[in-house]
Amino acid sequence: MRFQLEEQWRPRSPYHLVAGSVLLIALGACKRQSPQPVSTEVLVTGSDYAFQFPDTLRQGQTTLRFANAGKVEHEMVLALLRPGVTLAQVMDLMKAGGRPDSLIEGIVGILIAKAGVTTLGSLGVDLIPGRTYAFVCNFQDAPDKPPHSALGMVASRTVPGVR
Repeated sequence: MRFQLEEQWRPRSPYHLVAGSVLLIALGACKRQSPQPVSTEVLVTGSDYAFQFPDTLRQGQTTLRFANAGKVEHEMVLALLRPGVTLAQVMDLMKAGGRPDSLIEGIVGILIAKAGVTTLGSLGVDLIPGRTYAFVCNFQDAPDKPPHSALGMVASRTVPGVR
């Protein structure tokens, strides 16, 4: 009896085998896929010597682009500050000659643009609610000149929401 059941389910021709395979592939392709998160695009504009961008950054997937509207080369360093740390604290430590490593959780990324250029690439980041991000340019116009951050090319934004 067992032999008869196996015979009953055996494909009768190569066509049945192909048709069955196509059906399985089609069923697999129909399975629901989770939607991809929508990324918000934000343009950060650097000038001589400031950053301009929206006052509020939304939590979640964000694509940052950097445009240099200045007359000298600039960078946009994006850093995640440690919880409770402000940009003013970071700047005070740097002015006193200290390294801000203890106040920064990490560097998220860097974009660099020559004068008058928008970067070809972008920086993708998953912005965390309730956290503060610092935007800094550390370039100098000459070795004997102060870094752009000391000239005011710094900014920060706290992403609304609670983690």
